[in-house]
Amino acid sequence: MRHYTLVEPLGSRPLAAGDFPLAIGGPGAAVRVPGLAPGEVAAHVGLADDGPFLQVAAVAAPGAAAPTAQSTWLRDGTRFEIGAARLRVEAAGADWTLVVEHGGGANDTVPPLYEEGDAQLPGNEVPARQALTAIDFEAPTATVAGSAARRGARASDLRRLALGAAAALLVAVLGFLFAASAVSIYVQPNLEPDRARFEGAWLDLGAGGRRLVLPGRYRLRVEKTGYETARVPVEVTGAAGQRFEVPLVKQPGRLGIDSGGVAATLSANGKAIGRLPGEVTLAAGAQLLRIEAPHYEPFETRVDIEGRGRLQQLKVVLVPRFAALRFESVPAGAEVRVDGALLGRTPLAADVDAGRRTVVLSHPELRAWESIVTVKAGEPQSIGPVQLGLPDGRLTVRSEPAGADVSVAGAYRGRTPVTLELAPGAAHELLVTRAGFAPVSRSVRLEPRASEMLSLALVPELGEVEIAGEPQDAELYVDGRAAGRANQRLRLPAAAHAIEVRKAGLEPFRTSVTPRPGLLQAVSYSLKTAAELKATRFAATLRTHAGQTLKLLPAGSYTMGSARREPGRRSNESQRPVELRRPAYLALRAVSNTEYREFKPDHLTGAFRQETLDLEQLPVASVAWQDAAEYCNWLSAKDGLPAAYVRSNGKLVLATPANTGYRLPTEAEWEYAARWNGAANDRKYPWGASLPIPPRAGNWADAQAAYLQGPTLAGYDDGFRVAAPVGSFAPNPLGFYDLGGNVLEWVSDIYTVYPEGGASVVDPTGPADGEAHTIRGSSWLTGSVAELRLAWRDSGASGRPNLGFRIARYAE
Repeated sequence: MRHYTLVEPLGSRPLAAGDFPLAIGGPGAAVRVPGLAPGEVAAHVGLADDGPFLQVAAVAAPGAAAPTAQSTWLRDGTRFEIGAARLRVEAAGADWTLVVEHGGGANDTVPPLYEEGDAQLPGNEVPARQALTAIDFEAPTATVAGSAARRGARASDLRRLALGAAAALLVAVLGFLFAASAVSIYVQPNLEPDRARFEGAWLDLGAGGRRLVLPGRYRLRVEKTGYETARVPVEVTGAAGQRFEVPLVKQPGRLGIDSGGVAATLSANGKAIGRLPGEVTLAAGAQLLRIEAPHYEPFETRVDIEGRGRLQQLKVVLVPRFAALRFESVPAGAEVRVDGALLGRTPLAADVDAGRRTVVLSHPELRAWESIVTVKAGEPQSIGPVQLGLPDGRLTVRSEPAGADVSVAGAYRGRTPVTLELAPGAAHELLVTRAGFAPVSRSVRLEPRASEMLSLALVPELGEVEIAGEPQDAELYVDGRAAGRANQRLRLPAAAHAIEVRKAGLEPFRTSVTPRPGLLQAVSYSLKTAAELKATRFAATLRTHAGQTLKLLPAGSYTMGSARREPGRRSNESQRPVELRRPAYLALRAVSNTEYREFKPDHLTGAFRQETLDLEQLPVASVAWQDAAEYCNWLSAKDGLPAAYVRSNGKLVLATPANTGYRLPTEAEWEYAARWNGAANDRKYPWGASLPIPPRAGNWADAQAAYLQGPTLAGYDDGFRVAAPVGSFAPNPLGFYDLGGNVLEWVSDIYTVYPEGGASVVDPTGPADGEAHTIRGSSWLTGSVAELRLAWRDSGASGRPNLGFRIARYAE
């Protein structure tokens, strides 16, 4: 950037671009020189593209007798006189100085602005005005004197006209220069325009971003190749140093996108653009592109578009999110539906989107087949061949009174009146129950497509309940009505009843009981003061983030293991006394596939002999002990509890001391809950203390599972070939489901064989280290009566298709 300075006899001062043009003259001029009258201006110093220039009004050129009327560039070393002052220019690099010295009128040796014969001015710059070299004029060889005279007169007239026109033009130009304003045009972003002009201006001088134009209102037009033409309304005034900033916008660019032949749609910065593959036009600058195609993962990338009409290329590789599946059935011709959408008929090959899909094969003459299939992108699968069975029959069940619960093979199917779809050709065991009435069971066999009606009359029944406790003089209330002293035996309808025991000064005892015919039920109470009750009060149940219900275990003591002479006893079932003091909760049911997949969505329990184990409400299995511990920690985090397991030497171990986070039950808690009977805790089997196995007592290897493996329980049919939905069978006396059936269960303890007898152990949690963990219970693969015993123990580290788990936690 050039710096301008004015040096006068009275001092020096810097000049800005807005100070130009400088008037040189008498009093009142920007540069005052002696010898001129007030208001008289002899010349102007203006700015143009090539720098300062002098526009003379009445300047005496050095050595000349009369003023000159020419404009000239003011270069380094230029000298001239105005009035009684001598002026010279000093220029070096970006610095330009005008020096004014008074009293210089008598100096006859001042060099001229420009002398003919000089090739260049100082600094090797081409002068603004070049000298013209005269050439000789040759007259014609034959001439007439009169003609020559007339031609001379005409030539003289023409010269006078030319001089007059030149003088008029000069006056006009001088007037324009005197009245015009110097303006600067800045084009953003930092560009040199190809063309810039003030539309409507009479005269517009200059080049690039520096112009001379008369004051007025115009539309400034700026053009640049590759940019949109800008037309900006401006007003030019007489003020010095006007500056106009004009922003230019790049023209859009072109982008050719190769999507590998996949038909897709394109959006840029959230706005739909068009279809691919092909070429699109996009605004210059950063663009966030999103490419979407059916059955492919969305693709996003950021591209800087150069703009200015230039073509760029982008190659995109879309990742498929589907896999090729082949479906086969016996017989063929079954409809194939995936998540309810019809794909065709078997045999069928189709592309299916990745994820967990519900597959249904249905035939108009046969029973439909349904399963959950996990589809992984790019991994082909074959489904089948699936053997389709005969179509179901329909059974409508009615009862008097209505509203009775109907179960088929231990699975709840609804309340009467209800219509059931049942497989043909097989006996189905129906159980119809309603509180206060005797249960009714029926065995039903239906033909394919048959429709039958079953009407039942329910018989009321009563059961006995014995109330006993301290203090003995407390008052008893049944369903809110006074019933006399608390210590007595009642005969009540076999429906749920609210029992309350009261005494002044003590907190009341409340519970619910459902009498059972032929079974005496005992209700024990112990009234306490408010302070005593507060110290031991915990909620009877609690629910987790995943919706699981946990029940508080009653405190107590019992003997773990089995007696030496018990049939089927193993050497690892040594007996030892155990006492449970610390209040703890235990889940009513084992963790299901649905609950576990909230933690690990891609988990597959799998199948066994083509029987799926992956349905949502089946117990989760094929889970290692470490996986079960990680699930407990995940669930603790969801409920704001501390992690029960901590990492040590690369694996999870129970924290010491044990906290209130979710965990697997201890072995002592599991066996206590399974064997509890309200007194000696000596239940031998999941159903009681003796054989044979009652109907629908639990899910084990029965007649329906004969084809799965060798041993089965002779004469027993639980209605399930493999795993049953959690909670399908009646709970044990404490209200826990499937303790000793359906699936084996991990417990928290590291496996060991304990010595026989010894002192009573309080709240044991097992050894501190070891490789294997203890497994308790029996499963749908258990076909040995010895392994149905609640004292049976096993160990392992990895998952099995019949091994799951349930959760527990301490109350405090």
